Amino acid sequence: MLVSLATIWLSGCGQKVSSPELEIYCPAPAPYSDQFNNKLADEIEALPATSSAITQAIGDYARLRDKLRRCDEIRRDI
Repeated sequence: MLVSLATIWLSGCGQKVSSPELEIYCPAPAPYSDQFNNKLADEIEALPATSSAITQAIGDYARLRDKLRRCDEIRRDI
């Protein structure tokens, strides 16, 4: 009896789900002006050499922005 109930309960797990339309949502990175980018670069360069956590976080953020741009390129190609 228990095996029969388990089979009935799990039968819905094997159903295929398909979507004819795939919509990709990619958040857009905030746009920064050249003036802002230059100011940011100046401030980063002015940090003490021991500021490794800040520079690592900024590098991570730059890689995230690159991935968001790539996501948007893929979205537009679909």
